[in-house]
Amino acid sequence: MAKCFKERKGFWKSAVWVGLAVTVLTASVSPGAQAAEAVQPSGALLSIDEAVAKALKDSSEIKRALARLGKEEALYKGTLSEFFPKIKAEGEAGAATGERNFLAYLDTGIEQPIFQGGKAVAEKRRQKAVCEIEKLMLEEVKLDLELAVRILYAQALEEKELTRIAQGEVKELTEECERIKKLSGKEVLSRLELFRIESHLENVKHSLVKHKESYDYLLTVLRETVGIGEGESLDLEAYGSVPEVESGLESFLDASRETDPIYKEGDLKIRAKQYEKRSLQAERFPQLSISTRWNSVRDVYVDTNRMIVGIEGKWNIWDFGRLGSKIRAKEREIEETKWAEDIRIREHEKEIRRLFHEARAMRQKIRMTEAFLKEHEEDYKNEKTRLVTGGKGAGELLDSFVALEEARAASVQAIAEYRIQMARLERARDFKPLAVETSSVKISADDEEERS
Repeated sequence: MAKCFKERKGFWKSAVWVGLAVTVLTASVSPGAQAAEAVQPSGALLSIDEAVAKALKDSSEIKRALARLGKEEALYKGTLSEFFPKIKAEGEAGAATGERNFLAYLDTGIEQPIFQGGKAVAEKRRQKAVCEIEKLMLEEVKLDLELAVRILYAQALEEKELTRIAQGEVKELTEECERIKKLSGKEVLSRLELFRIESHLENVKHSLVKHKESYDYLLTVLRETVGIGEGESLDLEAYGSVPEVESGLESFLDASRETDPIYKEGDLKIRAKQYEKRSLQAERFPQLSISTRWNSVRDVYVDTNRMIVGIEGKWNIWDFGRLGSKIRAKEREIEETKWAEDIRIREHEKEIRRLFHEARAMRQKIRMTEAFLKEHEEDYKNEKTRLVTGGKGAGELLDSFVALEEARAASVQAIAEYRIQMARLERARDFKPLAVETSSVKISADDEEERS
């Protein structure tokens, strides 16, 4: 009787293991297909290039940079007016007590500067350099915005894929948990097997909630950055193949030196400081202008009506070293700017080198995760075969299933990290921001000559 009971119990136990193996096999043949069913597209696909184009089209950051540029261009046009004549007028009329009851005074004329020691020219060129700096800063804003969109896109895709993997795990483990709970109630399986799969199911549910919430957050931020309203449907377009890193670091450095605004911006900052110094030096010279005036005065002791044509001048001959101190301070400021830009460029190139070498290491990490994924896929197949043949129990199959899902998640994370790293690296070279109408100021001949 006892022997018969043991044989019947062994038969049911083997049947349970075989049923569990067949269920897991059918449920896990295509986890990607399960994930695709679990996460349906939410709307029209938005490619990475379309996301960048939309962000650059209507961005608050770009509008702010354009406003800054417009302010400096207006100031530049104001410096051009210093070369034109100034028309002045001053008058007074009124009643008074005394011998003459009506008084009148009128002084009007035109003044044309002819020599200011080069101050007006220096101010014009300084303001022109500031305008060029603002143009480069606008390009930097566009590059940084594109980089932010690419990083957001890659992070959102990562969380989307991890959500799909977690959804597939939850669906599969929920079914098995219910089956094992029934078998545990009939004392076919131990309660330890039930507690183990329940604890792992809760862990997978936590991962699902975490990745889903992260995906919703990143998608909302991407919507706001790109400028897509809440009422519009949106889905992200999956990336294609993973690109390789170029073998030569110098190609990235050379391209950055040629295209990155940071290099030109440093030269323009130094030039603007040099023009400020020239403007101060111009105050050492006399300022002369041609003046034509008409003067009319009616008073008790004065009754004139005359035309005056002549040269007006003023000269700050000695100020006890005030101007010289300002010039020497400006020289130190120029030197400080030169070293600051040298440090900035050196740190920039150091960052490019770091990104390049880390990207190569991450590319190798992708190969490693792919190898681990193949290993765990093969191990999972072998464990299912062993379970069917009675060589192993359900615990080993669950362990192999968990390891396989972790390998899938690690592969997705490695690819996402690599794409983000490549986006940061390519920001110094290949990003091509869309053209934005920025300026109507033309570079004059004297600016070109000064630049050369």
